[in-house]
Amino acid sequence: MNEKIEIMGISLDTCSVEEIIESINVHWHQEESLSTYGTLTMKLFMEAQKDPELKEYIQMLDKAVPDDPEVMWAAGLHDGKIEEEISRHDFAGTLFWMLSQYRNHIFILGETPEDAEEMFQYLGEKYPDIVVVGRDCLLTGETDQVDRVINEINGVSPQAVLSCSRTYELEKFVKKNRKMINSRVWFSLGNCQEIWKGPGLKPAWLGKIMEKNIFKKMVSSYKEEKKEI
Repeated sequence: MNEKIEIMGISLDTCSVEEIIESINVHWHQEESLSTYGTLTMKLFMEAQKDPELKEYIQMLDKAVPDDPEVMWAAGLHDGKIEEEISRHDFAGTLFWMLSQYRNHIFILGETPEDAEEMFQYLGEKYPDIVVVGRDCLLTGETDQVDRVINEINGVSPQAVLSCSRTYELEKFVKKNRKMINSRVWFSLGNCQEIWKGPGLKPAWLGKIMEKNIFKKMVSSYKEEKKEI
């Protein structure tokens, strides 16, 4: 599945995990601007309705992978294979496996020092063949912080940057500074805690149900308003 989808006025290309990996393999060998890949969640789309920068970020992505079944529902797509990949978080696992096999040099960027360190420890334990050449965090969006992070990344010229972000500041960062970053590929993995902590510490089931209900109401309202126009 490689389709152009539209959710609440946001258009983008979405793919299966296999298609994403094939696309990444092509970009490793191309001398061009930074290629961007990201996961799509209900929360991201809900926040994008209030934040034009996030909307631009989603539309900027070269390829994207749904990370919530409700994203498929909102786009009107039904694909058993993709839904199974979503339930297992296949994108992150397959991506880490590929980086490990290729022994790629990567840079880890978190929103906090703790997030960057946790990802570093997780990869070191689970995928020791991945070569981490640097790690940092973006504590604020102030110019000196942004310049420092860009210089840190460019100083080691990683083949890929892995970012984990809870409040979407790093998604805005790559949207604004894409042309200034000296790397081949950027992976926005969203809130990585679900990945490295395992299934036992996923968001509380009640909060997740509430998030699903709010998202579905927003999508339905958007579609109704569009019919009336």
